[in-house]
Amino acid sequence: MQEVDITVKGGYSPDVIEVERGKPVQLSFYRDEENSCSEELLMPDFSIRRDLPAFKTTLVELLPQQAGTFTFTCGMGMLRGSLVVK
Repeated sequence: MQEVDITVKGGYSPDVIEVERGKPVQLSFYRDEENSCSEELLMPDFSIRRDLPAFKTTLVELLPQQAGTFTFTCGMGMLRGSLVVK
């Protein structure tokens, strides 16, 4: 399991995450704010949509099968990050 901790506060930190193809990934999103923009996470390439409650950690698990760069955003598309699968 590849585990990555991500802080959500005015953006994603880190905003570029590198993982290996074919190994399960667990992303821990900690939302450290109440800004309404960051209350939703979208990872369209993996058909993932999650609500991110303020001041809580939300786990997102996925299995990247293909190499490439996959974007994730907030519900409004203003906050952006990338999952780079090698």
